[in-house]
Amino acid sequence: MKKNVIFGTAGHIDHGKSSLVKAITGKDPDRLEQEKKQGITIELGYASLESDDTLISFIDVPGHEKLIKTMISGSAGFDAVLFCVDGREGIMPQTTEHFNILRVTGIKHAAAAITKADLCSPEEIERTMLAVEALFKDSGITLNSITPVSINDPVSIEILKKEIFATAKEVTPKTQSRCYTMRVDRVFTIKGHGTVVTGTSLFGRISPDTIIYNANTGGKARIKSIQVHDKPADKSVAGQRTALNLPDFTTDDVKRGHILTENSNFIDTTGIYAELTAFGGMTASELIRHNKTYPVIIGSDNYEGKVIFHGIKTIDSGSSAVCFIKLDRKAVVYFDEPFVVRSYSPQKSVAGGRVLGLEQTFPDRKTGFPIAEHLRSGDWEKALKAMTDAYPCGLKIPEPIQFSGLLRNELALTLAKLQIINTRGFLLDNRRIEAFIESTLKTLDEKGSVQLNKLRHNCGELPEQVRQDITNRIIETAQKHDFMFDGHIIKRRQRDPFEDDAMRVLSAMKQDPSLSNAALISEKTGMPEEKAAKCLQFLCNRSFVKKTEGNTHITMDLINRFVEKALDEAKKTDGIDIGYMKQFFDLPRKLMFPLMELLDKTGLFINKNNKRYLRK
Repeated sequence: MKKNVIFGTAGHIDHGKSSLVKAITGKDPDRLEQEKKQGITIELGYASLESDDTLISFIDVPGHEKLIKTMISGSAGFDAVLFCVDGREGIMPQTTEHFNILRVTGIKHAAAAITKADLCSPEEIERTMLAVEALFKDSGITLNSITPVSINDPVSIEILKKEIFATAKEVTPKTQSRCYTMRVDRVFTIKGHGTVVTGTSLFGRISPDTIIYNANTGGKARIKSIQVHDKPADKSVAGQRTALNLPDFTTDDVKRGHILTENSNFIDTTGIYAELTAFGGMTASELIRHNKTYPVIIGSDNYEGKVIFHGIKTIDSGSSAVCFIKLDRKAVVYFDEPFVVRSYSPQKSVAGGRVLGLEQTFPDRKTGFPIAEHLRSGDWEKALKAMTDAYPCGLKIPEPIQFSGLLRNELALTLAKLQIINTRGFLLDNRRIEAFIESTLKTLDEKGSVQLNKLRHNCGELPEQVRQDITNRIIETAQKHDFMFDGHIIKRRQRDPFEDDAMRVLSAMKQDPSLSNAALISEKTGMPEEKAAKCLQFLCNRSFVKKTEGNTHITMDLINRFVEKALDEAKKTDGIDIGYMKQFFDLPRKLMFPLMELLDKTGLFINKNNKRYLRK
């Protein structure tokens, strides 16, 4: 599969961005008749360039300051940038503004073109090249090349193409391990096909016949067909320019700027925690100030946002700080999504930021700010520990893609390491649950019984599912400590006559996992088969053993080791199956089959053609 790289253009109006893309690709990115008449780019334009191993898509953005929102909406999908500067005019206001926005979006690589070189003197070209080098110095964006170029000089165009492909080799591909996500940048209809949307696939992968959700409206539609770079395709993956045919939607059901995703659990918000960086060269009057409202551009939508700092009144030019932004209306965002803050007068971009969290997750800003600082630095363990410390009765988190830079399985492993329970997105410190269970067992020891409806956790607002899970754990733990549950009351039980025999059976099964039913246990141990069956039932009731289809019994010890190894191996390879796992577990197929099926029930894996992949 070819490497997909998206290059955006950037630069001042009339510095030759669109003409250069046309000279490179042979396709005019200006789509609108108005654009062709006026000679400027108004909407985002698209074209592509291809080699044996790389497919480069160009997103041509407008340079006019009045169209800066269009530039911002396009830049979120960039992998690298073709930075265009007129050799005669040099660095201009929108050159700098585009550059500042590129830094916010996290772009790491650029190829610069000194345009209209045929009209420039050698001194002008040298001066402009030095100015571009100075602009990129210490910016965090690697300037891979600077090429003087003219659309009238085919040789210079070929040299620029080589530099663009060389830059593309340095780009790290976007992750396909998250749920599929696209921000829509065009919506239109095609007669006989219905609604079509286009955008850059930001994360994940998707195929025709998949149900996709509009995170902004809650609506859903089936994908009838997909085009990638103007060609029919059987899938779209992160980093590709994509068109989705969605006949279930009308053009009123999906709008430019909406997020389309295969995940139905995205949530909207009216407040975000963010890292905010003031652009360089701002005057004192242009600096972002605490408790002031500014225009905020997220995706292609304009918001009014009140910026709230913690412990400071402003941020200096070129500096960064964590802030909270209260928006005037609902927005759908993902973690680390870039945005831009503008000034009212003069209308210009004065700061940029990236999303760190949603208001619903951390409603108390006193605790929200320290947590956001940990998220800012990517210290996920400290962030998660700070969350459970700040919210001892637990907190509801959004989907991983809206919550942190961790993938779903990475989040699960980190939570397990920190002993934090995740029940359908509700996080609760397991140590607090264990303390409550221990307190309940103490009461049982003292009183001999306790009514289930009399159990009272210190946290009164726990979700019902969480409360039920805690109750089940109390019952399971109590059953392992000589108590029984009759449906209403947990009470001390009489010692089961099969207990000693059952423990011997368990020991035998751990030594030889093939002892998976009463007949085999009887044959191996000499125990009567009827008694062996009762011992297995005893072990199942106390969660020492699990019964699977076909009257096959597997110890929980083996199941836990199998799941843990499957998680480790699935991260290293493209899917695991029975044959793969047999190199680690020398077990008969009658055990391997149910063990693989148990992976599906953990919620951590997806089964595709009997291969298991980590869920996104």
